[in-house]
Amino acid sequence: MAQPTIDQILKEMADHHVQRFLSIIFPKAKYQVISTQLDKELTIRTRVTDMVIRLKTGNGDRLVHLEFQLRYTRKIPERLFVYSGALTAKYQLRVASILVLIKRSRKLGDLGTYTSEVFGQTANEFTFPVIHLWKLRDAILSGDENYRVFAPLLLEIEPKPNVKLLRRVREVIALETNPQRRAELLSFTIPIARKHFGLRVIQSIFKESDMINVEWEKLPYFGEAIKEKRKEALREGREEGREEGEMLATQEMLVELLSIQFGQAPLRTVRAIRAIQDRRRLKAMTRKVMKAASLAEAHKLLAESTSKPKSRNGASWSKRK
Repeated sequence: MAQPTIDQILKEMADHHVQRFLSIIFPKAKYQVISTQLDKELTIRTRVTDMVIRLKTGNGDRLVHLEFQLRYTRKIPERLFVYSGALTAKYQLRVASILVLIKRSRKLGDLGTYTSEVFGQTANEFTFPVIHLWKLRDAILSGDENYRVFAPLLLEIEPKPNVKLLRRVREVIALETNPQRRAELLSFTIPIARKHFGLRVIQSIFKESDMINVEWEKLPYFGEAIKEKRKEALREGREEGREEGEMLATQEMLVELLSIQFGQAPLRTVRAIRAIQDRRRLKAMTRKVMKAASLAEAHKLLAESTSKPKSRNGASWSKRK
């Protein structure tokens, strides 16, 4: 599975936790989120915005346009100016364009202003708020419920992330009591962590069964992989169709989990997973394997799962008359 970029991760995070993002931008405002599924593609050079949200407010419907950037560059103000104008023309609604900046940057002029000059004088000026996520570092580290969703981004906010910080990210995520949300945060954290740490370091910290008993199809990245495997099975015209597609997707998910937890799974382990042809057994096996302390123990559990069931006197059922 291809590793997502920070830009993709931020889009997913905003999509799954839109209220949290909006609360740090409009902490006291009253509104209702109508949709986050607006067509983000603009006709200007086929550019695609990061996030567009439609809100119902006391003064009518409004669009909130979020652009996510790891670092500030000189081209950003012009980009927000163009996007804001294009969205206004497309939807005929007032637009609030906002820059969400992760890392502290050297000031390159006024961060929230785009100006057009003629003969040395300002002819037009477009301003936009800038949300500095790096300023929320201490609030996120504290484990405060309102900022917990941003825990995976600590690895990008910090100039030189270390193992101590990675452990703290794990601790903040563990504070989330909802297992599905906890699994979502972990699914955001792992690809970011792989940019800064070796796989063994990540495995040593994220080795507990954080992702057991969750709805895999609703998780970012994992859910997409499962759905794609199911579509692939249907496209190939398999007789079992949906059932076989789900089984293949579950097999792929188990292989991916083992890779995350213990490193790339060897061929014999992958073959053992492929040998389990019952989806219920695969799900049960996933729960067991995630509790394994090593890859060898995980392989042993898989081998036991694929062995023939035995009768009470020790003889295999297949040999009984």
